[in-house]
Amino acid sequence: MHYTEKEISPRGFSRSMADLFISYPHADASLVRPLAEELKRLGLSVWFDEQEIGDTDAITRSIIDGLGQARMLVAWYSRAYARSRPCQWELTAAYLAAQHEGGDLARRILVINPEQGADHIQPGELQDRRYLEGSADPAELARRIAGRLDRAARWIGDIRPLQAPPWLAGKRRIGSNRFVGRVPDLWSVHDGLTAASVTVITGARPGGDLVQVQGMGGIGKSMLAEEYALRFAAAYPAGIVWLSASRTGTVAPDGREAEAEGAAGRHLFDLALRFGLPVQGMEPAAVAAQVGRYLDGLGKPYLWIVDDLPTDANAAVLAHWTAPSTNGRTLITTRGTRLDGCGTIHRLDVLTPEDAIRLLTGRQPPRDVAERAVAAEIVKELGGHALAVDVAGAALRAMGYAEFLEELRNPSADALALMEELAGELPNGHHPGIAVTLLQSIERLRPEGVLVLQLASLLAPDPIPTGYIETVLAEHAGDEAAGRRAALLGIGAVEAEALLDRLGQEEVLVHILTARTMRRHAPAPEDLRAAAVRVMNRVMRHSDDIRKHGALEPLIGHVRTLTESVEDEETAALLGWLGMFEQERGAYGLAVVVRRRVLDAIRGLSGDEHPDTLTPMNNLAVTLVSQGDLVGARDLQERVLAVRRRVLGEEHPATLISMNNLAVTFRNQGELAEAQDLQEQALAVRRRILGNEHPSTLISMGNLASILLDQRDLTGARDLQEQVLAVHRRMLGEGHPDTLISMNNLAATLSEQGNLAEAQDLQKQVLAVRRRMLGEEHPDTLISMGNLANIFLQQKNTAEAKSLLDQAFPVAQRKLGNDHSITKALQNALDFVTSLPPSPP
Repeated sequence: MHYTEKEISPRGFSRSMADLFISYPHADASLVRPLAEELKRLGLSVWFDEQEIGDTDAITRSIIDGLGQARMLVAWYSRAYARSRPCQWELTAAYLAAQHEGGDLARRILVINPEQGADHIQPGELQDRRYLEGSADPAELARRIAGRLDRAARWIGDIRPLQAPPWLAGKRRIGSNRFVGRVPDLWSVHDGLTAASVTVITGARPGGDLVQVQGMGGIGKSMLAEEYALRFAAAYPAGIVWLSASRTGTVAPDGREAEAEGAAGRHLFDLALRFGLPVQGMEPAAVAAQVGRYLDGLGKPYLWIVDDLPTDANAAVLAHWTAPSTNGRTLITTRGTRLDGCGTIHRLDVLTPEDAIRLLTGRQPPRDVAERAVAAEIVKELGGHALAVDVAGAALRAMGYAEFLEELRNPSADALALMEELAGELPNGHHPGIAVTLLQSIERLRPEGVLVLQLASLLAPDPIPTGYIETVLAEHAGDEAAGRRAALLGIGAVEAEALLDRLGQEEVLVHILTARTMRRHAPAPEDLRAAAVRVMNRVMRHSDDIRKHGALEPLIGHVRTLTESVEDEETAALLGWLGMFEQERGAYGLAVVVRRRVLDAIRGLSGDEHPDTLTPMNNLAVTLVSQGDLVGARDLQERVLAVRRRVLGEEHPATLISMNNLAVTFRNQGELAEAQDLQEQALAVRRRILGNEHPSTLISMGNLASILLDQRDLTGARDLQEQVLAVHRRMLGEGHPDTLISMNNLAATLSEQGNLAEAQDLQKQVLAVRRRMLGEEHPDTLISMGNLANIFLQQKNTAEAKSLLDQAFPVAQRKLGNDHSITKALQNALDFVTSLPPSPP
């Protein structure tokens, strides 16, 4: 009986190891199999997988399970190898491992070249190495391979992890089996991004940390960036960031930098929240610094991809989009050519005729030589334009090659009109064929497919959740079941025409060129747009609950696009929810911009004193308070309160909200008597109308308690705070954020009264819950640690205070930075404690 010997890895898992991993295209299996057998006869262990693989997950498994457990990759580098996506992934993984190990490619990669010449071998470094001729006798070839193997070399998977790194931002891309060719382009991008770190070897010019992939619309820039991120992921162990810089509207020249700062700033703010950084209320530059500090702290390279930088971008605009720390490598895709002096430029050309024919015929292979000749003519008519060739390949399943070519050569009036609009983005001389291809595919769609594309044309060029498509089509049809059916049929029809890509099971992506074609050829009907806005309004009603922001984030780009122009109340309401979203997550600068737009839009629709106008005016004032602009906030709040008192009366809920908000502003400005008067009026009405336990009543009680505390009326403040806390505990529970705030506020008052034991007990409870619910490093936890340390100090318990501060301060430094207010407060407290004599035993 024969047993397969297994080696136990240092990680404790049983792994089947191999000396050699043979990487070869499936089409060459009959040529490679004899070589594998000869290698085994020499006593070498060989990984030789005869199962054909294609999708990204299968390729990754092959690399981890096979290549990761081998000492050397043997590449059967035929011309078919250059076209094989799995083979190129395997080669890239071995190359990156060798590069990480020290750059000795010959120790990890051995190329067998069965072709005449070496021009097909990529990267170019491998052309100059001592590759072996594939025409040699298999037995002789096996002996020569054995002579090159370093049996002392460790397993490739132990050099560096072969698993994909995390996607730090953006929807994780899964790649496409329709990706063809582009091997030299991918290696050129990699060389450009890593040139700065290998300048001595390559002699590359400066700018190796930034690469621009430039090219016309639909040529495949985004797909190249996606494929690079997946194939070369191991070079970026800290992770991958994917940002979209797409812009659907036009921006005046003098507003481009501000627009870029705002768009990039939104992405950076999203990243900061994803990383758990407390950036609420910070200016964009400060947020960028926080994100940069966090990424720098990862200590390893990361890939920073910015897709579709606007064509009018200048160096100032680009500066807002580049990676915020020195360990980031920035990859830009753009149709523009104005930034040729920035970084390394890689101009992406059309597909080669060979690759274009592979893409065209992949779904419907030609039946004979004549059809293959027609396929070559179709590719020529389309100029190798990647998107057009892909769409044409899908169309060939519905019509013959000859028929398709005939229509290409006889464009309709609509195609000619579209050609004129897209002229600046398409290959010279091939505009009609590309326009015909796009229009033909759209015209073949069933009505549900047209609706899906029309909806996409209203939205941002971002992934679209399929659930949103279903709900909008149901709203449009007035029937939920009909909407689900229309979405299912429509998405399937559009996908069949290659006008849409699936990103997993729950999202789809429509190319911006396809969306532009829809806007020109078959614009969305107004009732579809209205349905899209109504559905989004229902979803965005959760904007005031930050716990639900994670579910809303995939839609925010689409909300921004739907609200670029505000001409009706539904769209104005949606813009209002966007303002709430920004306010609740602490992006006050963004919230001010949005809320000013809401106010202007509602004023135009309803007039200055309409209740609908007063609400956005009040909301804008709230954001100004958050920003610290108390004068601007007070002006708005006083105007709102005056109108509400006159129009709605003293006891209307909206009037009471205005009184409460203005009282808060009075207090922040130090006008405590005025603040107390307003707050007491509001509280009296709320108690009478709403009752003592209504949330609005509790807010007024808490605010009045703060005013009394400022006035040193500690007894009055404590009485109110104890009432609020009792209700919160009973209604919300001990762990609710509002309950914890109430406990913290009461502890502060008890401390002021000298009731340190009770204050300590409350602060310990708050800290325990925050540690359990939020974790040791959350800013609120750090605040509680500082508050409890302060009580220990008042109790002369220096040791306990110092212990807490010693724990909290390093975390604040690492997570928040030295300039953050929490860090500074902890630093001051720690300095003070350190200056004191130790506590008596």
